[in-house]
Amino acid sequence: MDRRTMLRCLGTVGVSLAGGCLAGGPADDTPTATTDRSVVVETVDFSVLGRIDGQQRDTATVSTDDSTVSVTGTIWGRNGCRTAQLSGATYDQDSGELTVAVETANRTAETDVACTQAIVEIEYRAVVSLSHGLPDTVVVTHDHGDGPQEVTRTSDQ
Repeated sequence: MDRRTMLRCLGTVGVSLAGGCLAGGPADDTPTATTDRSVVVETVDFSVLGRIDGQQRDTATVSTDDSTVSVTGTIWGRNGCRTAQLSGATYDQDSGELTVAVETANRTAETDVACTQAIVEIEYRAVVSLSHGLPDTVVVTHDHGDGPQEVTRTSDQ
């Protein structure tokens, strides 16, 4: 096949393929505004407030203001080598539920610090900043290494 014949064939095929695109109905040039106002987790600040020898105690208190959810709680660790850390803060759009998950983990090496063999109570604070409103429900879970367990559930913030 020579070059001219090939170009004619390709041109015919190209016009045939584009025909469906060019033969559309009237164009709708009306701009559409996106109004996605879904609640979104923007930032999470987590800090350990203190650690003392204690008992197997799990508590959490939830408070809110205009755009933040604050969780103050106590999670227990099996020994003095454990600390608390945030394992997640997720928002489920379908249920309107914010889950703040806290777990125990090994502390990082600290100079000249020995670990006790006693159970420790670890106090923590998590502050979740949200955009576009507050969740309908806040759930706080604690995980000591045996899977997350619900500690607190609040509704209608």
